Amino acid sequence: MTKAEFQRQPTSFDVARKAGVSRSAVSRAFTPGASIAADTRDKVMQAADALGYRVNELAKGLSNQRSNLVGLIVADLDTPFRSAQVDALTRELVATHYHPILFTADGPVQTARTLHQLLHYNLSGAVVTSDAPPSEICIECARLGVPLVLVNKQQELTAVDRVVGDNPHGGRLAAEALIASGCRNLVAVRPSRQSYSLEARIEEFLGAARAAGITARVFAAGPQTYEGGRQSAAGLVAQAMAPSTGIFCPMDLMALGLLDALRSDHAVRVPDDVCLIGYDDIPQASWQPYRLTTIRQPTTLLAQAAVSMLMARIENPAAGRRTSIVPVELVRRSTTR
Repeated sequence: MTKAEFQRQPTSFDVARKAGVSRSAVSRAFTPGASIAADTRDKVMQAADALGYRVNELAKGLSNQRSNLVGLIVADLDTPFRSAQVDALTRELVATHYHPILFTADGPVQTARTLHQLLHYNLSGAVVTSDAPPSEICIECARLGVPLVLVNKQQELTAVDRVVGDNPHGGRLAAEALIASGCRNLVAVRPSRQSYSLEARIEEFLGAARAAGITARVFAAGPQTYEGGRQSAAGLVAQAMAPSTGIFCPMDLMALGLLDALRSDHAVRVPDDVCLIGYDDIPQASWQPYRLTTIRQPTTLLAQAAVSMLMARIENPAAGRRTSIVPVELVRRSTTR
């Protein structure tokens, strides 16, 4: 019997019958690392190919304690850094033989609802890059044995592991780079929508400036978008920036909008008149029109740390709560001296 002769989706029973093996042998053939003789596996794969059989991961999750599905709960996919982060997480999960299932969520309430939905899939675990979920759903996930890893979130919740970029160190690096460029009037751009990561960067930037005896202040800006950066330019220029001014924008996307507006709308020369540093090192930051000095937050390392922590939690559910801090580094380009 071939695929063309089937009027329904072939099952593992059909593969076992065609290959002349047991159904458990079919299961082992499709389970990475399972013990099975090479010739038996070959027969199973040949039969599966002939029938057009594919493993139904959802059904597999219902019949077993866990599927190989890992939920990714994300927000702001329209931003370059977040899309690169999701790409890195997806690649890392696939490399470890897990299958990512992607959901978007804005705010902790929607994140909690999404987690409730995902629990119906018998997940192996979930990685959250959107707003951290309330503690109640985290406790429910722990009770059901579903590990959670939060990326760049402050909350320390029961049985929830965290991976964070070294935001304080990044803020210090930004202040030190601007001071080294001769800036003595430092400004931190604070977006209207706050987050743990952005605030940690700004606070450490201000602290490092004070420790060096340098004047530092905060400019209240608009949304953390390219347009939000452009809109900030007029207000910054209106504050009579001195030639020794150095601006720290705690995310590259805003910094690029600000840089375009300073140059095109206000004839500000960067870095001759003003120095500018961003954060994240998104691909656009290295483009020739920008050449933005920035703090690199490596998405690959964040993804590796998150998946590694998830795998460790799957292996040892009773382990204590852990936090992994991923290093950041300064990338010098043309917007500082």
